[in-house]
Amino acid sequence: MRDGTDEIIKTELYGEIETLEKQYRAIKEYLSGTEAESVEIIGTLRAFRGTLSKISMHILTLYTLEGQKTKITWDSLFTNIDHALERLQSSAGSKTRPTIQLAFDMSEPKIEEVLSYLLTLKKSLQ
Repeated sequence: MRDGTDEIIKTELYGEIETLEKQYRAIKEYLSGTEAESVEIIGTLRAFRGTLSKISMHILTLYTLEGQKTKITWDSLFTNIDHALERLQSSAGSKTRPTIQLAFDMSEPKIEEVLSYLLTLKKSLQ
């Protein structure tokens, strides 16, 4: 039973990491200057946050099933994205890029470090 559960979680985790990569790519392109509607990019950021949350849950579940303890170290990223989303909901779209960029820049570890970890994890799931 546990082996089957492990495999299901690993498969879901792999798919969620791929989804996160696509979402991040869209956000990164927007931050680099590609035009997009503010509503669209805010939706993508919200989806990114949700996907990262699912990934965190899967990681914690896998470690628990293996009898190991772990801690998700990107809580500040969650907090900063939440703050950015709150600010973007309450203000006009003119500050969308700097608000999102600031959320990523202020996070520790940096978004690139989180993604690097997740890409390494994804490779190990193949």
